[in-house]
Parts: sequence; C-alpha cells; structure tokens
Amino acid sequence: MAKIGKATKKFQSKHLKDTIKQRKRVQEHNKKNSHKKKGKTDGSTKVDLNQKNAEVFNDLAVDEFFDQDSKLPEMTKKAKKVAEELEEGESSEDELDVEKDMDMDALAKEDPEFYEYLKNNDKDLLDFKTVNPLDVISDDEQDDLDEEDVVTSVEKTEKSDTINVDGKLLQNWITDLKSDSPSIKTLKNIVIAYKAAINSNSTETYKYSVTEESIFRQLMLAILQDFPLAVQKVTPFKVSSNGIRNITGNKKKIAQVSTIVKVHTPSLIVLLEDVSNTETCALVLQSVQELLPYLISFRKLLKVVVNAVVNIWSSSASLETEISAFAWMNNACKEYPKSILEIILRATYSNFLKNCGKTNPHTTPLLNFQKNSAAELFSLNPSLGYTIGFEFIRQLAIHLRGSVNNPTKESYKAIYNWRFCHGLDFWSRVISAQNIGNQENEQNDSPLKQLIYPLVQVTIGTIRLIPTAQFFPLRFYLIRSLIRLSQTTGVYIPIFPLLSEVLHSSMFNRSAKRENLPAIDFECNIKVNKAYLNTRVYLDCVCEELIELIGEFFVLYCKSVAFPELTTPPLIFLRRLIKKNSEAKSNARFNRQLTTLVDKLIANSKYIEKHRKSIEYGPKNKTAVRKFLQDVEWEKTPLGAYVATQRLVKEEKLKLLRDSLEAQEKESRNRKTGLDSDDDIEIEDAVDGSDTEQES
Repeated sequence: MAKIGKATKKFQSKHLKDTIKQRKRVQEHNKKNSHKKKGKTDGSTKVDLNQKNAEVFNDLAVDEFFDQDSKLPEMTKKAKKVAEELEEGESSEDELDVEKDMDMDALAKEDPEFYEYLKNNDKDLLDFKTVNPLDVISDDEQDDLDEEDVVTSVEKTEKSDTINVDGKLLQNWITDLKSDSPSIKTLKNIVIAYKAAINSNSTETYKYSVTEESIFRQLMLAILQDFPLAVQKVTPFKVSSNGIRNITGNKKKIAQVSTIVKVHTPSLIVLLEDVSNTETCALVLQSVQELLPYLISFRKLLKVVVNAVVNIWSSSASLETEISAFAWMNNACKEYPKSILEIILRATYSNFLKNCGKTNPHTTPLLNFQKNSAAELFSLNPSLGYTIGFEFIRQLAIHLRGSVNNPTKESYKAIYNWRFCHGLDFWSRVISAQNIGNQENEQNDSPLKQLIYPLVQVTIGTIRLIPTAQFFPLRFYLIRSLIRLSQTTGVYIPIFPLLSEVLHSSMFNRSAKRENLPAIDFECNIKVNKAYLNTRVYLDCVCEELIELIGEFFVLYCKSVAFPELTTPPLIFLRRLIKKNSEAKSNARFNRQLTTLVDKLIANSKYIEKHRKSIEYGPKNKTAVRKFLQDVEWEKTPLGAYVATQRLVKEEKLKLLRDSLEAQEKESRNRKTGLDSDDDIEIEDAVDGSDTEQES
C-alpha cells in the first residue's frame, strides 16, 4: 500500500469534511435547476423569440449534437438577396425600411403583448430610421482613422460639396493655428486645402478649392510657417542631450498628427521640386526641418524628401540656394545620423555625378562648393564614409579596367569625360578633408586613409590611358587632385614622372604654328579641340602649366629634411632638357622658365642642407624628423617664395582670361571659340589622329 504524504494527511485532517459538504450542496442545487429546465420545455410554455430554435438541442447532449452531420439553417431567397446587396453596399433605404416593417409585423404576431407594450411606452423604438454607420462617427472617433481613411473621408468628396476657401475661412484657420491649443480638425482641413490648391489641375476632387491667387499665397505662408509650429504645440518634443528632438505626449494625438504630416509631405515634395529662388527654398526647407521629427518613422517618404533636397543642392544655379540646401542636410545628419546620414551621403555623390557633366567657368565654383560641402558631410562618420567610398571607388576601378582590357572608342568615352574626372576629384577632396596628415598617432587615423592607395592607382591609370597631347588638360586636372591629396594626407605620391612624360611629347619637337586662338583655362577643360594641336598658343599654355605643377609638387617637401635627395633625379633630367633645347634653339621662353625653376630647386636644397648640419638625430627618430623646420613658414623658403609669387601671377592671368571669355560669349554666343567643355569627347580624334604618342 502506497504511503500517504504529509500534505494529504494535513488536507484530510483540516479540509476534507468541509469539501465533501460543499460538493453535496452543489449536487443538490444542480438537481433542482435541472427539474426547472425540464418543466419549461412543455408545450404550454411560450417560447421566447430568442430561443425559437431551442428544440434543436432538446434530448441531446452537447457532444452528440456536434457529432451529427447537421447542416446550418439556410437563408430564404429574399434574405439572401438583401444580404448580398448589403455586402456590396448597394441596398437602398427603401429596402431597409421594408425589412424593418417585416420584422415589426413578425414581432406583433409572435408576441402581441410585448409589441403593445413598446407601442404604448416607447414608440421611438418602433419608428427608428436607418442611417449610414459612417455618418455617426464623431470628430474624436474620426481622429483615430489611418492615412487612407483621412484621404478618402476628408480629402475626396463630390464636386457639389466642394468648399471654396475664402479669406474669412482661411483667417479662422490661421487664428486657430496660432492659438495655444490648435485643433486637429484645423490641421486636417488646412493640409487638405493646400493639397487641393497645388493639385488644382488634377482630375481628383477635393473637399476644398482655392481659386484666388492672394488666398493661395496666404495659404502657402500659413502651411509653411504656422502649420509646423501648431503641430509642435499639439505634440511637443523634448531635446535630448545629443541634440535629438523626441516627440512626447499623448500617443493617440501623436498618431493623429503623424498621419496628417504624412498626408502633407507629398505637398512639401512638390514645393521642393519646383523651387525657383533662394527665399522660397529657405522657407520650404525650414518648414521641413521643423516637421522632421514627425517624418523619421516614415522611411520611404523621408528618402524622397532627402533626395529632393539633395537634388536642389546638386542642380541649383545659385550658390546661395546650394548653401541653404547644404545647411538643411548638415543639420539633419547631425540630429538623426542613424536614420538620415547614409541616405544623404549616397544621394550626394549620385546626384553630384548626374549634374556635373557640363563644366565651364560659370559652373566650376558651384561644383567646387558641392565637393567641399559633401566632404564635410562624409567627415561626420568616417567609418560609414569608408564603406560608401570603397564601393564607389571600386566602381570607378571596374570601369577603368574594362576600358584597358577592351580598348574601344566607347570604352574610352566611359573614362575620358567630366563625370569620371569629377568622381576621382570628389573622393580626393573627401579624403583630404579628414586632416590625416596632421595626426601624429597613427591609431587615430581616419578609416578613409585606407582608400588613398586605390584612389591613387585609379587616378594614375586614368591619366595614362590615352597619353596624347589632346588630353593634357585632363592629365593636369587629375595631377592637381593628387597634389592636394598628398599635401593633406602626408602620403608621398610619385607625381613628377607623370609631368616628365609630357616633356617627351612630340609637340616639343615640332615647329609650332601661330594661330589666333584664345588661351586655355585648364581648370574648366579636360581636352582641347584639334585646332589647338601643334599651335604656339597651346604649347605656351602647356609649358606654363608644367612649370606651375612641378613647383607645386616640390613645394610640398620644401621643408623636408630629405629634400636634396628627393630633387636630385629631377634636377638631372631638367638640366639635360634645358641643354637639349638650348642646342636646338627651340622654345627659348620655356627654357628660361625651366632655368628659373631649377635655380629655385637648387637654392632650396642648399637651404635644407645648411639647416640639417646642426641636427644630431638620425633617420630612425621619426618624431624629430617631423619637427624639422616646423617653426618655419613654407613661404620663407627659397622655393616657397617662388611658388607663392607664381600663384599671384596665375590668379591675375586667370581673372583676365575669364573676363575675356565672358566678353566673347556676350558678343557671339552661337559661334564656337575652339574650347570644348562638353561631356561628349571625340575619342577617335585622339586615338587615330596624327598626334598619337606612346608612353615614355
């Protein structure tokens, strides 16, 4: 026999008797109730209307009933018809009234006493009218509708019910918006009214219409200035320690306001796409900035808004408008870096490339601003910038590899165009903005530093793809990009060989033709027209550019302790070239310029040798090597003073050149001057022409 546990013994001693008594009481109560239920099933007892089909369950247990293969009661034909019409929304009020009368007649026959009672005491219950359930929704209940309900029930309506927005109605809205507690109904109405105004040519019908121009202007100012502030009053926000605005308050109101803002966002996008001046752009961007906390949760709409702002930044013809768009992008990235930063960084590069195909003296300042401002955005998160930069630089490398492996006219066009060159220069500025060269601790270097090597390789490969005189401007443009990269990062890039290859060109061995052609602005051109080849104008421009770039490259190391060793091979090469030109009595002007440059290089080498005689450390002491001549300004070195003077001279020449070009454009805009800054490059002229050259 099994042992009885302690808990069982305790229950038997204390609770067993009471439990048995309670069970007996329950059994007796159940028996009494069962007799009452059986008595009610007699035929003399009236069956309640709600229990008309109770006989179906008589004399059957519940399990037995569900085990039967019984069918559900079928509806009558008329009931089926009415149900189908109700489901399709096509039943009329008359049919509903007929059904009501039928129900009342049935009630009078089956229970005349109850019918007489209702007739005498509560007649309204018999004379009820059918109504549409949607018509009885109160304003508070309608606030809970989602976006689709807002659009269908408030925005779209019949033409006969359209309300024309006049000054009185608009002023009531504005007054409510400026009050301390604006109503959600006003927020809805003004949003729908403005949407109807900007979509006046649409085939859709709206609750409101705006016909007067003055009303439209007041409505636009209200929707851009007063509406965002009213939204913030209804659902205020708190600014966290990180500067992020977080919405607080009633969740129900937050959901309502977010839905209204979502409906309003397409109208803002239309405004952003049609911006015509800086003032309007700044007003719209300010409104979007105020509503930004309510848009963060709508990812798709947010992406469209960001793309619209970035498009203004990349395509506007006004520098002030670009600055306004950049200010919005910068503030949004700093406030919501996790939600917006990556979208903006990708969009900036993509939109920049789409709109940089045409490069001329008028667009160059705008393009330079775009590159520098985008570089500042990439500095906000270098790790993310590295990920995006690696992806796009890899794309540039793939295009270049395809052109090298498949050298056709079309493959060359894919590389030798402004978009490809601007793409390389774009990433050069992004990396340069990281201030990598001034960081003494290598562990604190930006992740973007790892992109220097692949970018330099792609740039050099692009320079040497077609080494002809027609594309010397492209070579010089990309060399400037490499010089900037080397200067800001402190990474040595072998640039002098790229310049010395130009000196081996056949154009220096031919007698130049004298043609009356304007000078070339190498900053705004990556190729020259065939009319410039073998001309004195082009030769002089190339020689001046070479002298300037050689000086700009070596001035990067004018205070370096290794400057004498760095300049020894170039000095040997340049002296031989000067001697060769002197014997041939060709290009005397270029020879004089080279001689001056060589003298400055020699003087700077002697300057460095003089100062390094007093040092006591060796090459292994990198910290001391970096501090060599650290207190001396580069302009005070022999080479630095020469380069600083050359920069001033170039600025004056460039200013005169651009003034003359603008004067020529005003005189004759339809006549070509020989300068070709279009994106479509005649590659066949460079490859198949008589000036084809080989790499040295």
